[in-house]
Amino acid sequence: MLPASTVLLGILLWMGVAGQTPMAGTPPGAKAAAAFYSPDQVQQVHLTIDPGDLRRMTAALPERIQVPVSFRWRDILIDRASVQFKGNSSSNPRQAHKRSFLVKFPENRRFLGLRQVSFDNAIQFGSLFSEPIITSILRDHGMPAHRANHARLYLNGEYRGVYVNVERIDEVFLASHLPDPQGSLFKVDLGGPGSNLQYLGDRPDLYSQAFEPKNRAAKNRPDSLVDFIRRVNQTGPGEFPRVLESVFESDDFLRTTAVMLFAGAFDQLTGWNPHNYFLYHDSTRNRWRYLPWDLDVGFCETAFGKIRVLDDWHAAWPVPRTAPPNPLLERIIADPGLLKKYRAEARKILDSSFQPEKLCKVFDTMHALLRGDLKTDPYPPRRATVPDDRDYDGIIASMKDFVSKRHAAAVRQLEEPGERPRRQPGPPGLTPELVARIQQIQKRAEETRRNGGDIAPVARVMEKLGPAIEAGRMDEAESIIREATRRLDALGK
Repeated sequence: MLPASTVLLGILLWMGVAGQTPMAGTPPGAKAAAAFYSPDQVQQVHLTIDPGDLRRMTAALPERIQVPVSFRWRDILIDRASVQFKGNSSSNPRQAHKRSFLVKFPENRRFLGLRQVSFDNAIQFGSLFSEPIITSILRDHGMPAHRANHARLYLNGEYRGVYVNVERIDEVFLASHLPDPQGSLFKVDLGGPGSNLQYLGDRPDLYSQAFEPKNRAAKNRPDSLVDFIRRVNQTGPGEFPRVLESVFESDDFLRTTAVMLFAGAFDQLTGWNPHNYFLYHDSTRNRWRYLPWDLDVGFCETAFGKIRVLDDWHAAWPVPRTAPPNPLLERIIADPGLLKKYRAEARKILDSSFQPEKLCKVFDTMHALLRGDLKTDPYPPRRATVPDDRDYDGIIASMKDFVSKRHAAAVRQLEEPGERPRRQPGPPGLTPELVARIQQIQKRAEETRRNGGDIAPVARVMEKLGPAIEAGRMDEAESIIREATRRLDALGK
């Protein structure tokens, strides 16, 4: 049974929506948006797409095109929205599992004040739990984080299964959760040169593949991002703690690092892959903030059979042994004061939010909330990170086992840190020459597209580049660049 306080909160938030004029077109207030992300309710969302448009969406993959959609939640109907598939897994034409959706609303008919909403397919299954639980823990410790709960999604009247209803980080999020709505917002999606905050040089275009500007301020001031990365890398050791704390929400970053580690959310700058995050600049205070994103993996001991989340991620030395270079975390670990502060924050978070008995009850409550809908979900259970999982009960048991092992190991490691575990060689850093070649391909591809050429074959090749570089497979990266160049040459003939 859900706690009475949680149920009461859900009722009060629902009342904020129920008082709205049905389909009035006037955006409801913040309480209504909170109801849409209420953690103790599975939302019901209906999307209606013309069958011809739906076929066009599928035929265009891996390109994600927008088509018109009618969106309905409760008694709110917006019939002039647009929809596209979202995410890398949903962009694969051969994907056999449910596809994720991103819905965008017109400026004059926003939904609950939101510009867009997204429904993630939870293909890793852990995401059914990871995203809502991890973001809730972040907020419990005072950090702004996007909200997430669950939704039953219907497409043209057909039940498509349980999705994770994830709040988008955009201009509305900045205005709702952060001090400067006009602050710069950069997104790192697939990674790329500089995504690990490695300094490549003073030219903003050197970082353009990795950092996508998400608002006007970011487009106008890419030099501010370069300045931040330069400070991370080039500030002298004696000045580093003071400079970092003056330009970066470093305490929150230390807390975020601990939460990601304890949850096993490895697909981040703080873990193995320097992507799936935003950098936000509060221009009123000249301070940067790290915002994690796409937290759909977690709570597994060994991911994909090769990423040893538990064995290679030491709670007292939070740079994974087998991860790529990470200038920011390396400098934090190298400074005794910052390392001590991290360990103190990590212990607080471990004791308050990752006690096995407490966290496993959260799993059980969430599973109970979803159990009926999961039984009729037309897609089979799957957790891509742990292919051996067979059913939901087994997945829950596996996640509980991870939580128990992670907590026990973290307690030992934080109480007796010992020497830093020896790192295994990671991938070499990107050279300016390699960055220049990548940029040349980008420029040629853009020129080809403007001239009417189909660059989809080149894009499919280049999608493999980021993962190859992050994994240190530089020979493979060279082959990818040569193949992309060959295809561009063929298009030019």
